[in-house]
Amino acid sequence: MQPATLGRPTARAAFDGRAMAAPTARAGAATRAVRLEASRRLGSQNASAPPLSSRRWALDPKKSAAVRRARSTRVAAEYGYGEAIAPDLTHTEEAFAVNLDRVAVGAYVSVSVRADVSADAGVGALVAVVHAHMPGDIYVHWGLGSEADDGGISADAWECPPAELMPPNSRRVSNWASGAAVQSQIDPQKGTVEIPLPSRPGHGLAFVLYDAEKQCYYDHLGAAFFLDSRLSADTAARATAAASAAARDQQARVRSIAEAEASESARRQAEMARARDEEARASEERDRAAAEAARRAERDELANAAAFKAAAEETARQNAADEAAAAERRRAAAEKEAAYQRQMQREAEVPREVSLVGSAYERFVNDPANPFRDFSPARAAAARGEDALPGMAATATAAAPVAAPPPGFVNPNNVDPALAAGAAAFAPSLSPGGGGGWDGASSSAATDHSYTPPPAPAPPPAPAPPPPAPAPVGTPGGGASGAVVASHTIPLSTESGSSTGTCEVSVMATWPPSVRIECRAGGAADGHPLLLHWGVSDRRGGTWMSPYDELQSVPVGSRAPDAQSCESALQNGVRVVEFAPVNSAATCMTMLIRTENCQEWLRETSGGDVFIDVSPALDAARAMGPPEGHAPQQQQQQHREERHHRVEERHEERHQAPASPPPPPPDTGDHMALLSNWAGANVELKDHKGGKGDRHNQWNTDGLPDAARRIVENDRDSASWRQKLQKMEEVLCGGDAGHADMDALGYSAIYLFWVGVGAVACAEDGSHYRPNHHAGSAERIYQHIEAVEAHATGSGGRHAEEVRALIRRLHPRLPAFTAEFTQSVPLTRVRDIAHGKGDRDGKCREVRAEIKHTIQNKLHRCAGPEDLVATEKMLAKLTAPGTDYPSEFVEEFRIFHRELKDFFNASTVTDRMEKLLREGDAPQSVRDAAKSFADAKARCDGIRDPEGPALLAAVEEALARLSEARRAIDRELTEGGLREANADQRQQWRLAEIGLEDYAFVLLSRGINALGAEADPPRNEMSAAEQRAALLFLAAAADAVAVSAGGGGGEFAGVAHEASELAVSGPGGMPPGGEEGALRSRAVAERARRAAEDHCAMLSDLFDGRAGALGRALGIDQHVVEVFTEGQIRASVVFQSAKLASHLLRAARAATGEAGWDCIVPGEVKGARLVCVDRLLPTDPTIASLSASDPAIVCVASADGDEEVTTCGPGVVGILLCHALPHLSHLALRARQAQTPLVAIEDPNLAAKARALADAPGVHLKAAPSAISLDACEGGYVGGGGGGGGGALSSRVAAALVADTSAAGQVIDLRDLGAAEWSRAVAVAGSKATACASLSALAAESGAFAAPAGAVLPFGSFELACKQAGADGRLAFLLDALESVAGDATQTAQICDELQSLARATRPSSEALEQLSALFPNGSRIMVRSTGNAEDLAGLSAAGLYDSVSNVDPHDFETLGGAVAEVWASLFTTRAVGSRAAAGVGQRDAAMAVLAQQMLVPEVSFILMTKHPMTGDANVAYAELALGHGETLASGAVRGTPWRLSMNRLVPGEARLDAVSSFGAALVPSASGNGELVSEPVNCGAHWMTVDEHRRATLSARLVTAGDLIERRLVGADGRAVPQDIEGCVTADGEVWIVQARPQP
Repeated sequence: MQPATLGRPTARAAFDGRAMAAPTARAGAATRAVRLEASRRLGSQNASAPPLSSRRWALDPKKSAAVRRARSTRVAAEYGYGEAIAPDLTHTEEAFAVNLDRVAVGAYVSVSVRADVSADAGVGALVAVVHAHMPGDIYVHWGLGSEADDGGISADAWECPPAELMPPNSRRVSNWASGAAVQSQIDPQKGTVEIPLPSRPGHGLAFVLYDAEKQCYYDHLGAAFFLDSRLSADTAARATAAASAAARDQQARVRSIAEAEASESARRQAEMARARDEEARASEERDRAAAEAARRAERDELANAAAFKAAAEETARQNAADEAAAAERRRAAAEKEAAYQRQMQREAEVPREVSLVGSAYERFVNDPANPFRDFSPARAAAARGEDALPGMAATATAAAPVAAPPPGFVNPNNVDPALAAGAAAFAPSLSPGGGGGWDGASSSAATDHSYTPPPAPAPPPAPAPPPPAPAPVGTPGGGASGAVVASHTIPLSTESGSSTGTCEVSVMATWPPSVRIECRAGGAADGHPLLLHWGVSDRRGGTWMSPYDELQSVPVGSRAPDAQSCESALQNGVRVVEFAPVNSAATCMTMLIRTENCQEWLRETSGGDVFIDVSPALDAARAMGPPEGHAPQQQQQQHREERHHRVEERHEERHQAPASPPPPPPDTGDHMALLSNWAGANVELKDHKGGKGDRHNQWNTDGLPDAARRIVENDRDSASWRQKLQKMEEVLCGGDAGHADMDALGYSAIYLFWVGVGAVACAEDGSHYRPNHHAGSAERIYQHIEAVEAHATGSGGRHAEEVRALIRRLHPRLPAFTAEFTQSVPLTRVRDIAHGKGDRDGKCREVRAEIKHTIQNKLHRCAGPEDLVATEKMLAKLTAPGTDYPSEFVEEFRIFHRELKDFFNASTVTDRMEKLLREGDAPQSVRDAAKSFADAKARCDGIRDPEGPALLAAVEEALARLSEARRAIDRELTEGGLREANADQRQQWRLAEIGLEDYAFVLLSRGINALGAEADPPRNEMSAAEQRAALLFLAAAADAVAVSAGGGGGEFAGVAHEASELAVSGPGGMPPGGEEGALRSRAVAERARRAAEDHCAMLSDLFDGRAGALGRALGIDQHVVEVFTEGQIRASVVFQSAKLASHLLRAARAATGEAGWDCIVPGEVKGARLVCVDRLLPTDPTIASLSASDPAIVCVASADGDEEVTTCGPGVVGILLCHALPHLSHLALRARQAQTPLVAIEDPNLAAKARALADAPGVHLKAAPSAISLDACEGGYVGGGGGGGGGALSSRVAAALVADTSAAGQVIDLRDLGAAEWSRAVAVAGSKATACASLSALAAESGAFAAPAGAVLPFGSFELACKQAGADGRLAFLLDALESVAGDATQTAQICDELQSLARATRPSSEALEQLSALFPNGSRIMVRSTGNAEDLAGLSAAGLYDSVSNVDPHDFETLGGAVAEVWASLFTTRAVGSRAAAGVGQRDAAMAVLAQQMLVPEVSFILMTKHPMTGDANVAYAELALGHGETLASGAVRGTPWRLSMNRLVPGEARLDAVSSFGAALVPSASGNGELVSEPVNCGAHWMTVDEHRRATLSARLVTAGDLIERRLVGADGRAVPQDIEGCVTADGEVWIVQARPQP
């Protein structure tokens, strides 16, 4: 594909809704510029407005020069530079300024003159300083213009200064219609460029501004900006006078400073003498003070002894009082028990209205006192592949981030359900605790604190084998362990048969006895979380009795749906129930299994309740006896009291008023230990003493990287959280801040996350350190990682994005180090609470003692994340229904809870921001943005309707204000006032910014649900308002990721800009409608999805391997390790962007009738197997194992477009590619030539379904442009070939291979080659070069298109160069060896490497290089291309098989010679050798010539097929187009979809847009001219190819015309026109260039 020329004007981009057309370059035409009003005030003036050279400004006349200078000074200070003043003896004065508000709000351009009056001032003493204050990549396009009679600029051509006087980064370019100009880049930091001003009367500086990003020019009222000689002289005079005055002032200041220094020196000497005298006096005073201190210490010691004695006496009195109070409590408890017994007796005498007979299901749905009778929560929609990211495991919790919590859900932290179902859902499931004694059994058989729906269960398993022998007591396992005394496999089904399943039950002789239930369900219950609905009885078929009354304990998190039963969640289908009866009557367990939504109830297939006889375990446990130290009577009394309390609570709940509507979702931002995601050991208030040194981790350092090894060793040696933080300080802060240690950052982020959620246990270390020690370590870590982040951000690129991703995950894991936590005794409120604050009547003495011993003491001696869990449990206890703790006491504890969350940095974002704004000195911009966000959030929270236009609008506004607040905070932290703030304030503001990103997740969840993207089934249609909202949501999500990545112009920033622009680009501020609007929406969504996939791949690269290695080394639960990376992805905003992209893609496909498949090469294959591979490579073991007798359709995960089909052998009979691919890429052409069906699967769901067919004996693929199907079938291949080709093809190609070496070593101009006979030219230079020569002649004759100039190094030049270098013998030997090892891939690769090395070391003669260089002008760039005798043939296109080198300087002989050698070497790549071998071409017959062509600078590149390649319609031409270099289309190296046009050849100009380009980048030549192409971001959504139907039609007509001409010129051997595969481009001036044509496969 031909790249582009330097020196031609670039494209005028669409700006402000108007397409800026480039003027056609013609000699002698007047100078013109693209008209764009420079400011809104200028827009109201007429054409007679005064020129800029006048002192009468084209601005507000009330603004004086002083005002303008003040503004310039202010703006200069804002961008970090200012006026140059003495001692440089220079001064700058403004000449004029023009507002450009229509370009961007606040934009303007000004011109100043700087004078230099220093003694050595020479050339350049007067300098024009052009300052452009506007966004974009801005250049000044300037020259020396002559003055017209009216004082303005004349139409004469501009003049350019010598190169040595040009500013840096300048180059000479063509100027408008004629002449030349200089193009100088604006300094992006200062916003200025300095241009020397020559003193020439009647001339002045003329310029316009060029925006390289938007590809448009900005002028003034249709003319260039002009600094005439008079204005230049006036301004220079002012500047010179100011500089001279500055010089005089400087001299005065120097004298003054010298005098002041002399005076200061004398003063210091006198001061030193006085200081010596004072020091002597102070020494004497210190001696006296020391003696006095010794006497005071003696007195204090005596006083302390007396105080200690008094304290001991007070303690004794207090203990006596406590004992008396305990006795009173026991008496009150006895009275309460007696009253309870009387109440129970009365209740027994009154008959119940509801019969207790019948099944548990009937009692459940018929009992009017059952508060859950009508409960039927919405089903949590399972995450579908197309709604998330490819390859992501779907879980119910992640799919419905704001779904209602399941029955019995306990949320004591008031955590937002969205976060609980989003980020918190990926926290690891909690480990079960120990068993405990029978009579005093705790509920620790399952210690989960909140219910997380398990993954979808597998289908019902086959009947289980006979039960195993009983395991010994103490065998490790989930939940309780012990000898299995009975086991059962019970088949389950619903009454209707809609669901089936099995229940595996193990009855174990543990203490207390336990029953392990494991269930799996299929059918309608498949994928739904399961609950155990159970009770106890005294016999099979007996009356159900409540486990709450009959057992010592029930699993934590259970609930009582009625008076006779209990419901407990099945965690991943498993639940262990401790069966510790209060009396001997309860010996059986009876149960049902139901889905969470109450729709499916499973029982025994016979129709009855499931019955389990637990008596064998009870007998065995009684025989073992209770554990040592067990106190059954006391614990039975405690159980009776708790049972009485539960009965009273249930009575109150059944008679209380209906609950009020739920409040709006609370704020989020909790990052540290919360009950909803705590993964550590159960924190019990009564014995919360920091774990007592019990740590369940291991420490295996084998094979770990250095950073991970240090972390593991440090954890082994560090029990407490304080010690761990101090050790992490050593790991993170040990290196240079200028170098980011990725291992240290990555492993630390994972480790601190696990510490924060309890997966890595913290325990007391025996010392007493208050939390201020933790804060000190956190401050030092924060300052270091902040410096690392700043340095990495400055370097930019992918590395900076990775560093920021890791550091942003470290910030929330550090405690706060604000002043309140670094003082010597922080968090004193809990001490005051324990001592009675808020407890005026003394009602809370017991709970105060509990707070003192379980929270205060632990927190003040060895704080850790578990303290926040304990505090949250205590708060839940104080606020539980039925409690009557004083409100003042509870409020004090709430305040302490908030303070503790502040310390652990677990505060909500709104709480944090309110506190910062209330207590800190925030910049006004941050205050305004934060207030706007808070107002928008409040309006959004006030909307209770889960969907509808009001909610969509509120979410839109809240997201917009959130983005503004984040950017304001980030800007102030990186370059504003907060950058100089104290570290503790910087930390809090950074956490506020991160918290805003987390809250964006919540807002997007509400928006996604309101759009129905999570509905089941998902909605595929959207109204215009919904499409607008979806695009704006997508823009907000992409912008959120862009800010987190550094706020630059990356791919997410491009998605945000393109999506927000499309959302309002149609009529009425809505998206454009119709099929074209759907195509544009699809392009944006495709780009967003690719960006999300790339970001998730980055996170996987950062975390997957590290989490696995560190988890294994520390002995972390495998499930916790496995879900870590997935949790990071699913809890991030990028996951929401992927959901929105999938929703938009579904809607766009529904509107256009697409199905997520793309037929590139049609065909049918039946009976072949389907195999899955990562890449289409002949060396892949799976592909290598295929054969013609055992072929397969290959499902390929990724391809770059340059793969070969034939080299994979005859066993590849079809290709399924799991992403989009240009239809005219090299891979598509090769598959088309090999007649191998090729289908691109753009829908991840379809890709997953295709991969699932790999287990089928065979598949049936039918691929056509109108429909595609892929189904399983019986084996037995039936279909065409593909892959290896056939003998006819080989003979046809072999007959065409000729190479005439008579012109070897010469340089043949394409014009001379075009004049030769076709067959002679092909024999000398190859068909490609001959076709290019014909194209040049045809372009000159027809004028319908242009063709680049060029020349050829003909066949034999490489062999001649080898002979001249004495390497011809080596070449002949290697070619013979290559022929002899055909079929041996290893030896072939070795010989190919040697041949390539030989070719790369060979150079054309210096005479040939000189001749080639002389054909191209200075400053030009060329393409060095292959033109072999085994390519561009009717039977073998070899498209992309050989290399081309772009952007080569033809006058740099070393670079030019190296490029030629690189093309020669491409003849011997293993891919090229294998392709020729597959086509039956001998390696000695292949020859390579080299074609050098003028390099073009394309605006748009295209590949044109004159016959539609998919339909075969000769009357329809087909083109694919992309911005930048054509390599984007040909190789498929840049992922995305091009513009696709189907053009009617019978009616030129009639074209249908089949696809809008979704490319986010274009390949352009690098400025260095080193043969490289670099990637630059582009916005295809706003390009004229997308939005201007007229220009598309004009281009299509020109392409059809060019195709017709080329078909008629490049006829076949029979003289008939042959369909052509044409490559070319459109340059910025609108010219169509054709760079290559070959027969269409």
